[in-house]
Amino acid sequence: MLLSALQRRNQLRSLYGFDFPDDLFRFWTFANRLRPLDPLTAFAETLGIRLVGPFEVLAGRFDDRSPRFSPLLHWRYSLDPPEFFTVFAGDSDKLHWGYYLDDPGCSTVSAGCGTVSRPCHNELCVASYYASDAFELSVGGDDLFQAVRLEVEAQFHDCEEYLAEDPEHAADYEARLARLEGLRRAVRSYATADRPENGERYVEKYQSAVARAPAVIARTPDGMGVVAPPETYRPLSLSDKKLRSLLRKHDDPGEIVEEARQALRDGFPATALKLGKEMWPQYGERKTAYGYELLDAAYKALGREVLGQVLHAHRENRNLPSVDVFFADV
Repeated sequence: MLLSALQRRNQLRSLYGFDFPDDLFRFWTFANRLRPLDPLTAFAETLGIRLVGPFEVLAGRFDDRSPRFSPLLHWRYSLDPPEFFTVFAGDSDKLHWGYYLDDPGCSTVSAGCGTVSRPCHNELCVASYYASDAFELSVGGDDLFQAVRLEVEAQFHDCEEYLAEDPEHAADYEARLARLEGLRRAVRSYATADRPENGERYVEKYQSAVARAPAVIARTPDGMGVVAPPETYRPLSLSDKKLRSLLRKHDDPGEIVEEARQALRDGFPATALKLGKEMWPQYGERKTAYGYELLDAAYKALGREVLGQVLHAHRENRNLPSVDVFFADV
């Protein structure tokens, strides 16, 4: 079934509950030009990356199909924050990239949500992490083109080092460098910002350099921080170091939870959001329940309905046997 671009946008909105950023659609056009017959694998050979999640919707995989589980769970790993929406899958240790959307209901796109009745705090970026490794996200750029460019340059730098250390396989490394150079040129032709640096210089200059960074008002263990109106945040009584020590050592950190609840009642929902995110990767039934409670209340108070929906779907199905919802019920 062939659908128009507008119909695909509407389909995505229906499945996910919000409008994705415009660069998703520009990137899909880019992938189709690179590999018209199989755009989902346009970067598989060169970078080891497959396009997943919303790109599978654009490819028609969800047409006339109703998976048992919510599309909000598609490619969502157990520790993925509600703000994280997977778009790329790597080829090792469950590496995956996603949009990090602090307030997805307020995404600004050309076919977007129109005028909103509340302040919009959605300084989006693209982040990644290894779900099989430590829970720490790395920021890749302000959009998908920057994230792919950063991966190109990181792999280019690695390949240059391998070439210097292993001259016996020079031909293989040179061929790989040539493929990466070709992809670099292609990405630069689509990118909105021209960045002439290559390899190590590019990575050093642009890694973690995103527009979202100045909007962070509190730090979190995943490295992404809290983005919300500053007036909605009141610091907790414990420093991050003492707070994280407390959460590791105590099964029931009820006193600090009550402090966050009081902050919520006093009109500081970002404080509850901060503590909820501190508890997100913690083990223990009680701490998990506290984390869900605080995140749910914070999202409601901040008007982030989409994230509340993701949170509820995730809580009910946090450990599905497959991140692909079409295989999760077999």
